[in-house]
Amino acid sequence: MQIESKFYDRLHRSDAGYGRNVYDVPRLMRQASFQGWLGRKENAKSRLRVLDIGCGKGQFLFDLTDALKQTRQAAFARVAVVDLIRAEGNRLGEITPVPEFFQQSVDGEALPFTDGSFDFVSCNHVLEHIFETEKFLKEIRRVLQPDGLAVVSVPNCAAWMNRIAFLFGGQPLGSEVGTQSVTYGFWPGFLQDRLKQFSPSGHIRDFTPRSLRDLTAACGFTPAGWWAQNGGLIATWQRNLGILLEPR
Repeated sequence: MQIESKFYDRLHRSDAGYGRNVYDVPRLMRQASFQGWLGRKENAKSRLRVLDIGCGKGQFLFDLTDALKQTRQAAFARVAVVDLIRAEGNRLGEITPVPEFFQQSVDGEALPFTDGSFDFVSCNHVLEHIFETEKFLKEIRRVLQPDGLAVVSVPNCAAWMNRIAFLFGGQPLGSEVGTQSVTYGFWPGFLQDRLKQFSPSGHIRDFTPRSLRDLTAACGFTPAGWWAQNGGLIATWQRNLGILLEPR
């Protein structure tokens, strides 16, 4: 954990944009499984309990809670976040209610919540950093309500651009083989030059839609839909891929 903390703390300090990714939240909310989950909660007149794991600077959580309030007049009983680093310049203070912050590693560690504590759990671009992926996903399943919904997202190794790269022996975008450069294995040369401005993010796992589906199913979930995080007609061909999960 000490090496992890130093690595991610350095990333946050050196890159003001790290952890502030913006995703297409309205597209997520239009997914059938999301609509079904939200409808059940509205019918039960439930105040939502939301957990965001790997919150970064809180941009996704801010966008999600704001959209739910604006479009569905949702009310929240609890909002919590977990992250290894408490990043400066975050948006957590702009969220109502202000999220409870839990600072810890989630790789092989139990989440600090009782069983069934949350109606909705989001985990965007964390799984590719995790060594013990099964333990982590089973923890998400444990803290999720039986009628809850989880969203897990990762870089998509099977994205259309990566399929082309593989044809020429190139490295897929989002896949990293070191901690000092992201340029290893990329072709042609102009792509390497363009990537020199970026620093490795600490990715140690690669996922295709099929492997993400199989992994989450093995950890107690039923895959309930795909989310093209940054737009696109076919979610499973996009660079960033989210899967919607219902507990089994």
